[in-house]
Amino acid sequence: MVISRPAAAPASVPGAICDWGPAGLAWERWARGCATAPFDALRANYAAAVRSGAVAPSLLAAGRFERHVARLETLLLGPWARAR
Repeated sequence: MVISRPAAAPASVPGAICDWGPAGLAWERWARGCATAPFDALRANYAAAVRSGAVAPSLLAAGRFERHVARLETLLLGPWARAR
């Protein structure tokens, strides 16, 4: 196992990653999916609340909600947060 930072790695990838080839990339994809799942659930629950009528449909409110969730995701996940 070689620990290195590939030259082609994007700046958002944490400093040292394990060069395990396809298995390492699959693990990273799985880990990012697990880390971002709670934020996707927040977005889905907000959309369901709007569809059910519990929250008034508003583009301004939806944008504000998305900005808050994106900010929270960035604060908690750091470089692993998705760029929006």
